[in-house]
Amino acid sequence: MKMTDTIRRAGRSLRHAKARTLLTSLAIGVGAFTITLSLAAGAGGRQYTEDLISANTDVHELRVMQKQESGAATTEPKEYKEGATSENLGGGFTFKQLNQDDIDKIAKASGVKVVEPVYTLNAKYITRDGQKKYDASMSTFNQSVSQQYLAGSVSGLGKNSVIITEEYRKVLGFSNNQEAIGKTVDLAVDKTIQPNPLQPSEPKLFTLTVAAVYKSSALSFTNGTSLQVPPEMAKELYTYNMQGAPGFGTYFAATVRTDPSVSADSVKEDLTSMGYDVQTAKDLMSTLFSFINVLQGILLGFGALAVLTSIFGIINTQYISVLERTSQIGLMKALGMRRRDVGRLFKFEAAWIGFLGGVIGSGLAFVAGTLGNPVITKSLELQDGTTLLIFQPLSILIVIVGLMIISVGAGILPARKAAKLDPIEALRTE
Repeated sequence: MKMTDTIRRAGRSLRHAKARTLLTSLAIGVGAFTITLSLAAGAGGRQYTEDLISANTDVHELRVMQKQESGAATTEPKEYKEGATSENLGGGFTFKQLNQDDIDKIAKASGVKVVEPVYTLNAKYITRDGQKKYDASMSTFNQSVSQQYLAGSVSGLGKNSVIITEEYRKVLGFSNNQEAIGKTVDLAVDKTIQPNPLQPSEPKLFTLTVAAVYKSSALSFTNGTSLQVPPEMAKELYTYNMQGAPGFGTYFAATVRTDPSVSADSVKEDLTSMGYDVQTAKDLMSTLFSFINVLQGILLGFGALAVLTSIFGIINTQYISVLERTSQIGLMKALGMRRRDVGRLFKFEAAWIGFLGGVIGSGLAFVAGTLGNPVITKSLELQDGTTLLIFQPLSILIVIVGLMIISVGAGILPARKAAKLDPIEALRTE
């Protein structure tokens, strides 16, 4: 008997028991639905993570911090070390920070091109002539961060320049993005330590020129919605604000740009050997990927459990089919059908059940994910166009084929029972 004839006959046999076939397929479909959604969530999560990392770093950028002390927090007083820069966060936790000596030491490392401390910028307000004062969120401009500029340019950015968001442009009274370019705004900065606390001085106004207007981005870690100033101006603002304060001259971290001709991993190894905690874009991505993989594994576990349960349904369905068609099997064998062909017939029936279950489950998952993507994006307040459920055709195909193989495996015992039936005894069965 030809293979194609066996496949068609298996399909016809299942059509004679539509309800039973559909119910068994739906049981497999539950597993297919869960597995397909989990694979889509994993693909979407990894894609979102890649977009997040690539929007904030590049392969030649490192984030360097002081290596923190390992071990549990303790309330036992620690020995004071001259020149140490650390901040007591309470509860026995101490955070070690970088100082200027660390910055100079890092700058001398092989392969390091530029080192910029991560400045803590605190501005009182921003305004311009004839406009109200508004709270100012500040950050240092980083050319590695991908941004969508609506007007202006950041090439040749001068020290007294500022890059503003479209939201700041509106409240500062500019009618459109292009009008803001080249205009000045006033940034008010206070001293953290006042010379005379009884008579606080007025904040100093820094007059800055708008160089560009950019669109706020939810993909940015730090400066996606803030005013951005060049590193030189960031240093001046930081110095004015923090000079004389206990934390002046210490930094949470430093951004290191490596020479393009040198591997970032080799620079990381050198800085790590110097006692610093260093992260590359690859490190950050692998950390987030590990978290996504764990969550995806949990979802796949639920899908696998549903498939495991459906296996018993397939075995039961196939055994009932063998019992109901005993005389029919005897007739086919009496007419010359070989044992191998009989066993193959029931295996193909099981494969059809797996195929139907896979198609139904994957199809429903695709529809649910497509309809749910905008809802998920809105509920999580993600950037427009972000897709957290990405359905890949190859993954769906693998799910369907995998379920067909599992179904065939589940149908082996009933198929063997059918193949071993004695044709004379089977024909006697009513």
